[in-house]
Amino acid sequence: MKLTVLVDNNSKVDTCFISEHGLSFYINEDKCNLLFDCGSTDAFITNAYNMQIDLTQVTDIILSHGHSDHIGGFARLVSLYAQFNKSGVSFNPKKLLAHPGVFDSEKPAVFNSKNPKLSKDNLDEFFNLVLTTEPRYITKKLVYLGAIPINYGKVMRDYTPDETALAYKSQKGLVIFSGCSHSGLKNIIEHAKYVTGERRIDTIVGGLYLINRPEDYINSLGQYLKEQNVQHIYPCHCTDVEAKAILSNYVKIEEIATGQAFEWV
Repeated sequence: MKLTVLVDNNSKVDTCFISEHGLSFYINEDKCNLLFDCGSTDAFITNAYNMQIDLTQVTDIILSHGHSDHIGGFARLVSLYAQFNKSGVSFNPKKLLAHPGVFDSEKPAVFNSKNPKLSKDNLDEFFNLVLTTEPRYITKKLVYLGAIPINYGKVMRDYTPDETALAYKSQKGLVIFSGCSHSGLKNIIEHAKYVTGERRIDTIVGGLYLINRPEDYINSLGQYLKEQNVQHIYPCHCTDVEAKAILSNYVKIEEIATGQAFEWV
């Protein structure tokens, strides 16, 4: 399995990749090419082109939740596919896997009634819609976690019930991919363990929703991650420097930025 960061808040100084407040991962696993979130704008498309990643070869698109910094670029992707169709480029429809709540008409996001071109009723041209709250295996090792139960801690101020995440069963334990962790990282981890039956947590990659969070909350999370014996954490997008510094007292915090690639077996 290989993950490439198409867009994140940060990029390395020696690259020409665009960074923005948003997140998008490109994942190669088995025979699947997955797009996990689409960032805020078309930056992920530009970066993919410069990374020589062909987005027409995407087989599955997973939307972690309906906030605009994760699906704001989806409209640009649809426009890109429409342009390809007009130019005669043929490609198979992509599976679009998400929580049904992503299409909530009350959300200030790209799918609501103010943007009728991107309703769930008119995406059939490019996507096979799979909207479910239930876990679903994408490959033998990679699973879409479905709705995240809130069993640990209080619901956060901007809790997003349509949030989901991915878990990969590597040889060393679970690799968990989170868009923003509005559900709380502990809830995501415990749900991933329940769904997969794997108790070991090797790596966590993604947004941890640790911006201006109380220090005691971050310390408590750090202690939990240490108890879980998490080997690697790549916090990005919605995790500030202060939170990374506190967590580093408990677990190994590693660098991640737009353009970087990571592999697991």
